[in-house]
Amino acid sequence: MIKKIVLILPLALSLSAQAGNVRLLDSLVVHNASLEMLESIEPSYLENITSARIWNGNWFLGISGGASAFVGSPVGCADLFNRIEPTLSVSGGKWFTPAIGGRVSFQGFKLKNSLLHTQSYKSVHVDFLWNVLSHHYNTHDQPKWKIVPYAGLGIIHNEDNGNSPFAFSYGVMGQYRLSQRIHLIMELGGTTTFKDFDGRGASNRFGDNLMSLSAGLSFCIGKVGWKRVVDASPYIRQNEWLIEYASSLNDCNSLLARQHNEDAESIAELKKILEIEGLLDLYKNHSKNEEKKNLSKKLYPKNDYSGLNSLRSRLKRIQWPDNSINTDSIQGKSSTENHRVGSPSEYQSTLQDYLTELSQENSCIGAPIFFFFELGTNHLTDASQLVNLDEIARIAKQNNLSIRVCGAADSATGTSEINRNLGASRSKYIYSQLLNRGIDKNRISEVNKGGIDAYTPKEANRHTSVMLFLK
Repeated sequence: MIKKIVLILPLALSLSAQAGNVRLLDSLVVHNASLEMLESIEPSYLENITSARIWNGNWFLGISGGASAFVGSPVGCADLFNRIEPTLSVSGGKWFTPAIGGRVSFQGFKLKNSLLHTQSYKSVHVDFLWNVLSHHYNTHDQPKWKIVPYAGLGIIHNEDNGNSPFAFSYGVMGQYRLSQRIHLIMELGGTTTFKDFDGRGASNRFGDNLMSLSAGLSFCIGKVGWKRVVDASPYIRQNEWLIEYASSLNDCNSLLARQHNEDAESIAELKKILEIEGLLDLYKNHSKNEEKKNLSKKLYPKNDYSGLNSLRSRLKRIQWPDNSINTDSIQGKSSTENHRVGSPSEYQSTLQDYLTELSQENSCIGAPIFFFFELGTNHLTDASQLVNLDEIARIAKQNNLSIRVCGAADSATGTSEINRNLGASRSKYIYSQLLNRGIDKNRISEVNKGGIDAYTPKEANRHTSVMLFLK
């Protein structure tokens, strides 16, 4: 019993230590996970940045009226107020961003030249708009105020003398939001062109100017407002953390998988030892996951010690000398009786009779020795199993024994043809190892079982068994 405990205790301690490592690993993974990083992120927006709308949305149409004054070169004798005439302006354009826009503007009506003669004019110009208060958009989706300086280029036409020079336009416009789509606008603007626009002055120099002050309404067309740009930094940080966390979980899963395989191998070896020693039923309640039908099923070859018991029975009938061994000690009993036995030659004769009987019955000497292989290969699950072949070869050569090698595969995986080839490959591997250890090939026979389902777990069917015979 002490020997059994010594065999079982290291496996049990190994399983307990691995289970402790798994619990510790799981605890580390849970405590390292930040709940905040696993929660969804409320979007935040970049300051003073919006997405541009090239074609759709934020179009506007404006109409305004006011007064204009023409200041030409030569100036003439009238002051600025004597030059004031009414003006009308119609414009249409678009805001590409809260800060940048553009428009096409038509302006015209009457003007007084340096001689105070009334003339009719028309002006068309394209302007670049810049909203200096665009930063307010982040605090208010639709700010109340806009202050918009502008500059542009166009053509101005004098209907009385037919002059149509190009002109520069400039000015500043203020807007106040009355509703989501309507703004009140006031504009102070100017137009500069060549001196001969009014018919007096040089044609190759700038000098005629038209100043205007107007007020009106601007109407928004299509979609109104801007889509603010979401700050991606929190999402980038979360994604980096999630990638790192997923990588750590993958490493943990790999470690757990390796530990699971090691635990499964340890449990399989432990069950094998318990069944060989006849203790599996005693410990069956210790395994909660084992089904009753598997408990009653033969998992591994059980050593019933039939050969040893038969030898003991034969030795029991022999009369030994006083200085010879005691049969009670052989049987495990207390030495309270001494038997009168024959000479040692009688013991050798009886032993030879036992071996002869085994030879006639063609019985295997002892239990088969199993060598287990990895799935789908002829590679041993553990290279240390080869130490058993060293002992098998030594005993076979010492006692002139024959060897039978039986290859097998797991019928639960692969086809019959694959399993047949796999069984042959595994037996051939053990066969070659025995030849390398000095066994005569005439004393080795090979058997291929192909795919089998004789043992549980199914991994135990992936083996080659080695049996010893007298002939």
